[in-house]
Amino acid sequence: MEENSKIVFYRLLRQNARGIKGEIFKLMSTENFNHSQINLILHLRLNESRSLNKLSKIVQVQKSNMTTLVDSLEKLKIVKRSRDENDRRSINLTLTESGEKVRQELAAEYEKNLSAILGDISDSDIENAIKILQTIKDKIWG
Repeated sequence: MEENSKIVFYRLLRQNARGIKGEIFKLMSTENFNHSQINLILHLRLNESRSLNKLSKIVQVQKSNMTTLVDSLEKLKIVKRSRDENDRRSINLTLTESGEKVRQELAAEYEKNLSAILGDISDSDIENAIKILQTIKDKIWG
């Protein structure tokens, strides 16, 4: 019995997303930061705060582990916490200036390693994949 092509597509998408991320992190010099810290730093920007709840979903770290993760980066003066002005229960996270420098360095290394992995794929194939993935993202996230 042949598998449904949509299930095969989903399985390959998931395996490749995990595999690409894993390969990039293997290639990155991670002596200063662990993978979770790198992932969090790459999802932040200077002067742009994001809620810890949203970040925990994005970086796929349980809320209970986010505190330890953020504590470690705050101690290194990479991030700073602040309370949401509209909801005091909500905590926001922002990169510091030194954190932005670290993010730029990590992002450059991440992009270099991603290019090495995806280097043999044509630009038109990547553009087609982007269209497909954007359609899926729009359907799920609106």
